[in-house]
Amino acid sequence: MQFTKRFFLFLLCFILCTGFAFGEEVALETAPAQADAQPTEAVVESFDAEAGSVDDNAVVAEADAANVTASIEGLTPLYQTQIKPFTASGQTIRMRATQDTEGEVVCMIKKGAWVTIYAVYPSFVLAEYEGNVGFLIRTWISEYVTVIDPETTPPYGVVFPQYVATATKAAEIYDQPSTDGAVNPIILGEGSKVAVLEFVDGFAKVLYWRSYGYIDAALLTDLIVVSTTDDPMSEDTPIAAFNSFFAYDTGAEGNDGRCKNIVRTCELMTRVLEPGESLDFNGQVGPYSYANGYFAAPVLVNGGSQLGPGGGTCQSSSTLYNTIRQLPGITVTKRRPHGPGCARYLPMHQDAAVGTTTLNLIFRNDNAYPIRILAECTGEGSLCIQIFRVQ
Repeated sequence: MQFTKRFFLFLLCFILCTGFAFGEEVALETAPAQADAQPTEAVVESFDAEAGSVDDNAVVAEADAANVTASIEGLTPLYQTQIKPFTASGQTIRMRATQDTEGEVVCMIKKGAWVTIYAVYPSFVLAEYEGNVGFLIRTWISEYVTVIDPETTPPYGVVFPQYVATATKAAEIYDQPSTDGAVNPIILGEGSKVAVLEFVDGFAKVLYWRSYGYIDAALLTDLIVVSTTDDPMSEDTPIAAFNSFFAYDTGAEGNDGRCKNIVRTCELMTRVLEPGESLDFNGQVGPYSYANGYFAAPVLVNGGSQLGPGGGTCQSSSTLYNTIRQLPGITVTKRRPHGPGCARYLPMHQDAAVGTTTLNLIFRNDNAYPIRILAECTGEGSLCIQIFRVQ
């Protein structure tokens, strides 16, 4: 009965063109009848329907790097951080010998203990604790890390793709650099752009959710090198790039709307940012309403999922967040994750929720030159954002 009343109230609001607005990633206290209103502050430690909840086994890769052993020989320490299980009852975590949630236990580490990180993978970190060396799931460490040498070490979790490429046709994404590997559920659509980490045995290695994926390089074209400095060879060379993957054509209620919403955010966030100018994501791409070109997609309201305009926009803000973090001249002044487990379509600690005054992404261009943000999405599997230096 409660669901029926909520549905008819929602339908009435739609007919009256009120276009109530909220982001997909928070549980709202705002009644759907509010016309084009930004949502009130609510339960900010919640997950959007697409992001999903996170636990020890659900979304980590079985092996981010199957051939990597738990050794720090020849490696330089990068970061120090604390153990921070996000469950109320969690007091200890397991360090394992392999990147596997069922691997051999090296030792137990208590909540609040400090560890030293030597390498970072999509789902795990290679760490040392009191002489023990092994892998820790990134879910169990705090994202507020201390960089041991800021001059030579990038911020924790930052990924630097080397290329941007375009799919010539629908392309499968394998879990290893071979057509004999398992095929991931998301198929890269024709014309979609991807940020390539490197090429391995004729396959483009990409960051796929909390693991790696591999695309047959023969299915990619228009390869562009991402500049390793802020002084690119030409104005057509990006100085940062990143992409994230999303499901499409699933047949699930609201999935088509979510894909269209991601495309809509690309139209709204593509722009030039002058020196000293800030970008307020909610202000730039909002309001999240039908009147502003958004479609119905799953959102969380009062702890439950229902359709509303703007679902999917948090994936856009999170992808942008991962792009700007590659540039030292960008200062992030406001950002919140999707609760302690973060969004599963990106590595742990690398998301940015939007939709309210509390949940927003705001950053400032502190470079002496303008930058151009180019966001592109065909609606078929990949959202790619590039940043260019305006000459």
